[in-house]
Amino acid sequence: MKEKDFVIKVKKKHLWAILAVIVIIAVVFAVKPYLKKNRISVVDSSDIIVLNDQRCKECDVTRVTSQLKSSFPDFVVGEIDYMDEEGKKVYMETGLAVLPAILFKDNVKEEEGYSDVERYLDQKGDFLSLKIGANFDPTKEICDNEIDDTGNNLVDCNDNDCKGSLKCREEKKNHLQVFIMSDCPYGRKAGEALKEIVDNFKDLIDYEVHYIASEQGDGFRSLHGQYEVDENIIQLCVNEHNPTKFIDYLYCRSTKGVRDKDWKDCGNEVSVDIDKIQTCFDGDQGKGLLMEDIKIAQDLGVTGSPTWLANNRYEFGGIDAEAVKNSFCKYNEGLEGCDNTLGSSSTPGGTC
Repeated sequence: MKEKDFVIKVKKKHLWAILAVIVIIAVVFAVKPYLKKNRISVVDSSDIIVLNDQRCKECDVTRVTSQLKSSFPDFVVGEIDYMDEEGKKVYMETGLAVLPAILFKDNVKEEEGYSDVERYLDQKGDFLSLKIGANFDPTKEICDNEIDDTGNNLVDCNDNDCKGSLKCREEKKNHLQVFIMSDCPYGRKAGEALKEIVDNFKDLIDYEVHYIASEQGDGFRSLHGQYEVDENIIQLCVNEHNPTKFIDYLYCRSTKGVRDKDWKDCGNEVSVDIDKIQTCFDGDQGKGLLMEDIKIAQDLGVTGSPTWLANNRYEFGGIDAEAVKNSFCKYNEGLEGCDNTLGSSSTPGGTC
């Protein structure tokens, strides 16, 4: 074969390959709208719809969906990502504020397992949404992915959405915080532990106590009722006006109880200024102190009492002094007092 004939045949071969690729691309673009229009959506093909966001590292609901399969063995579970077109559509139509969401259709009411979930369901648009304690807002900046999620040219910690995020908080050495409900039994155990921690480290550490509650109408709501709201305010007033007496007052209330007990008994025992504290409680100051304080837990997404925070950044749990000390010292190696053995509680760990 002549060299010229070989070159011509090779060129023709390449030409056919190029033409084949062009045809394939043309076919794909031609049928794509048809496939998109006629494909079966996750919503249409599923009985339980899991709306999640792949960007959220803490949004795994596998355990929940596994439990649901035992109550609804014949139900099809479908997953949609918020970043997909269908995901955003469902998110908007249901009026959801946070993810992940587990959504049921009305046919769940006809199932035997409906009684297992009925009291945990809220109506959201055309769906029934299972209460699972979700707290991820997909419309806000994610604070550790080096991406401008909100399109405002501010990335991660530079975005105001991340102002309260643990990842973006300034680290403060030898700093301890605890978030409590003042009459949560585990929170009160944490109050006892904090006293022992403070006595152990003395002036080598700074500590803060914050409260878990929410605003409701003209007042506040706390898990154990209005009396707990009142005690939260009293404790804040004591800390505001008699800060050197605060830890002793907290310990007294933690050990002797709050419900149906007059706060003045502990107040007199540790010698706080009763009149000044009562004035703070009765007036606007106490309410203002609680209003500002509960924002700290809310910004951090802290809901469990007790929740501890070391160095303004590192979250951990625990209700006895030894366990709390060990967790705290993990982030403050070499601190004097870390080698001391503190008391351990016989109460099983838990949170309110």
